[in-house]
Amino acid sequence: MVAIAGWLTTQAQSMPAPERYNEFLEQMAKMDQKKAEFLMNATMETLSKDPKAYRQMMELAEKRFSDAADPIHNEGLYMAVLKHTTEKYILSGAEIEKQRLLLEGAKKNMIGSVAADFDYVTPDDKAVHHLKDLKANYILVYFNNPDCESCEKVKERLSTSELINKMVNDKKLVVLGVYPYDDQKLWKKAKYPKMMINGWNQSRQIEYAELYDLPTLPCFYLLDKDYKVLAKNEGSLNKIEALLNVLTTASVAGPAPAPETGKPSKVIEGSPKRQSKQRPTAPGSEKVKNGNGEFDPAMQPAPKEKIRPVRPEPGPETPILAPADDPNTARSEMLLNLMLNNQSQELYSYLDDNMKATTQPETFDGVITKAEGQLGKYQSHEPWKIQSLRGAKVYTSMMKFENSEAGLVIMYTPDGKVTGFSILPPQAIRH
Repeated sequence: MVAIAGWLTTQAQSMPAPERYNEFLEQMAKMDQKKAEFLMNATMETLSKDPKAYRQMMELAEKRFSDAADPIHNEGLYMAVLKHTTEKYILSGAEIEKQRLLLEGAKKNMIGSVAADFDYVTPDDKAVHHLKDLKANYILVYFNNPDCESCEKVKERLSTSELINKMVNDKKLVVLGVYPYDDQKLWKKAKYPKMMINGWNQSRQIEYAELYDLPTLPCFYLLDKDYKVLAKNEGSLNKIEALLNVLTTASVAGPAPAPETGKPSKVIEGSPKRQSKQRPTAPGSEKVKNGNGEFDPAMQPAPKEKIRPVRPEPGPETPILAPADDPNTARSEMLLNLMLNNQSQELYSYLDDNMKATTQPETFDGVITKAEGQLGKYQSHEPWKIQSLRGAKVYTSMMKFENSEAGLVIMYTPDGKVTGFSILPPQAIRH
């Protein structure tokens, strides 16, 4: 780790001049998330020797990484900047306080946490509804303002999105549009696609209680069926569609072929070695003598084969591809992403109570990084499968690294809590 830190610091010191910081940030956004966050921190540390350059990088990084409409919007890198600016004493007291408030906002509804509930009304009735009344595999919350040109364009895109509409029609996705501000007349005049619930936060709880950090509109929050945040403050519908594609691409495997009907297989009892030396005389058969007229057991006719049905030995079940609409398929994909991004605290939040009692979030620091130290850089993974290992139903996937492979195994409780996961040699899960 010391060697890596030294290398990253060297990269920060050779960073482009302030006028090229923008190019630097765009390159960093393409890197592995964990390494990028580490490099962002190292960069801010290096620039701390020059307060002017430090502020230039801080302002540009916040602008690019916090704006949901920016192509390189990245909550993790944004928080890396905010953590450095609030923990170090480079800025003035007023500046640090501003950064602290921004950090508090960024921490709200973090990826992996349970989204804050809120109420809303619709034009169709006078009843008060809540976010957590919605039931679906995925919930897409679309924060918008009817008086916003970009919001209207995104609504048009939503209405024509083949993936979004198919998932809504299949009842796998609910799209909730939310207007969080106070102009009821403006909201009532606006038109929304039929596939979207048109909601208004009439209580103004979202704004007054600052339940959600909404730096720009429009923006999306994608939640799973347990209301855990999968994407936050995302301004790009393309990125939401890409994430939904990743979460739902696993295909359903057909049932295993039935065994052929007919007579049961034959099994000859007794070992071949014993039969060749001590073959017993079959009932009713004549004894055969050798050339010297002597009785030779080895020359006696073989007994009739005893037939009994084959009883398969108990063993691991053949793995099947996990169904696309299986909630644990999406959970497994999300947990792997948390591991790849080294988000150990968020990963810890998915554990069941028994496992939480025996472990700490720090246990999961660098899970994938440690594997990369032996297997090379992580590349991709195969679709999730369900199989039986040591009598337990688990979700498995073969991970591809630069130099080798490894199997990822995740175990769940019936209500979707994680009871354990392991990275195993490929032969442990491959059949």
